[in-house]
Amino acid sequence: MIKGKKIFITGGAGFIGSHIVERLLENNKVTVFDNLHRNAIKFTDSLNHPNFRFVQGDVLDLPKIIEEMKGADVAIHAAAIAGIYSVGIKESHTMKVNLMGTYNVLESSVINNVKRVIDFSTSETYGPFVYKGKESDKTSLGPVGEKRWIYAVSKLAGEHMAHAYANDFGFEVVTVRPFNVYGPRQVGEGAIQQMVNKALKNEEITIFNDGNQIRSWCFITDFVDAIMSMIALEKAKNQVFNIGNPQATVTVFGLAEKIISLTNSKSKIIYKPHPGPEVEMRIPDIEKAKELLGFSPKVNLDSGLMSSIEWYKSHQQD
Repeated sequence: MIKGKKIFITGGAGFIGSHIVERLLENNKVTVFDNLHRNAIKFTDSLNHPNFRFVQGDVLDLPKIIEEMKGADVAIHAAAIAGIYSVGIKESHTMKVNLMGTYNVLESSVINNVKRVIDFSTSETYGPFVYKGKESDKTSLGPVGEKRWIYAVSKLAGEHMAHAYANDFGFEVVTVRPFNVYGPRQVGEGAIQQMVNKALKNEEITIFNDGNQIRSWCFITDFVDAIMSMIALEKAKNQVFNIGNPQATVTVFGLAEKIISLTNSKSKIIYKPHPGPEVEMRIPDIEKAKELLGFSPKVNLDSGLMSSIEWYKSHQQD
């Protein structure tokens, strides 16, 4: 258990960040630094907790990060321009936020003598096809100019920067590569969120190409378990971890069918060409996380989907 720490988290108001904050608040002081572009924390009781502090800010504002991070023992850098469709809105901004935002958090961590930094990367660093990809495998990125890979390369560069800073300045860094995390309070571009909301309204569900793309889905509580271990465990320092659930693997078409069934929906599935390069398979190897973190996903796909569906049912007005 993590106790008595002061924790600074960028992007802490987002989907994943809000769940991390909830887990930490009872026994630690938590500062959330966020621009509220994706606001999931409003659905929680965290805002009223005595250990919670919120700062509205931008990760491109280095002086403000330095000031607000003062006294922190741990920095969790979860803020980013995330999702391949958000990336395409303004590609240069994606590069700035993901690269310079990471740089700013690392610089601030050095100045404030932060002991450990948790750096959020992405499974996109593995490229268009990964089956049981290991952290030690080569990363594989697509051609320059493709929007999807702008996001991937910005996050991979952030990984290298984080570990270079750790080597040069003596703090500890842990990088996490999430594989398709989902669950209640997901806001933004999540496929499950979009499919569930469509199914609940009996609207058409769009899937790209033939729907045979394969994904492994990790429920949010399992993912947060792994983050807690990354913060607490000595042997996690200066490591990179895949976090996902290979047992919850399904085609995109199979996922849509499952959601329609679980919601008793009348939605029809329609097909459209993907607007850019697609990832055909994404299944992680999590043996390193099992060995060093004791990570073991507990929530199967049906249970996770039902929890998500119940949440979206009660928040359809939002």
